[in-house]
Amino acid sequence: MLAVTGLLVPGAAHAAEARPAASSWSRSAVVVAPGEKLELGHGYAMTLTREERCVGSAGGRICKSVTDGNQPAGTVSLQSFGEEGRTLYSPLYVGPGRAARMTVTAAGRTLEARVVALAGRPGYATGYVWSAAEDPADRTVTVYDATGRVLARY
Repeated sequence: MLAVTGLLVPGAAHAAEARPAASSWSRSAVVVAPGEKLELGHGYAMTLTREERCVGSAGGRICKSVTDGNQPAGTVSLQSFGEEGRTLYSPLYVGPGRAARMTVTAAGRTLEARVVALAGRPGYATGYVWSAAEDPADRTVTVYDATGRVLARY
């Protein structure tokens, strides 16, 4: 069963090994071409375009616009997909800074998300991380630039 939650506010391990970044701004980031399918593990995949980020499985996918103004610049949102005792967290940062690191703290554990971005400066970055823990109501998401400065948090 696909369960999705999403939060919009101001302000580790992963299932699939992704290819290394082609960018110096974040050695841990995966840089993808528009429309390229990135496998996230457990039957989930992500695609990015200049207009949206899509995450999902064979059971359906959720696309979030990064250009419609529903998420203000300088903010981070979070979608979570829960199934069979594991949760996929996918932060989405919209803003002028270049995200180099994303963390999701849930159930007392801080998880390092794999950062995913389009080449160039599309004005957003996303990420993903799997957790064996259930999806708790209290979560903290933090996005950092390459110098460790916080770009957004909730």
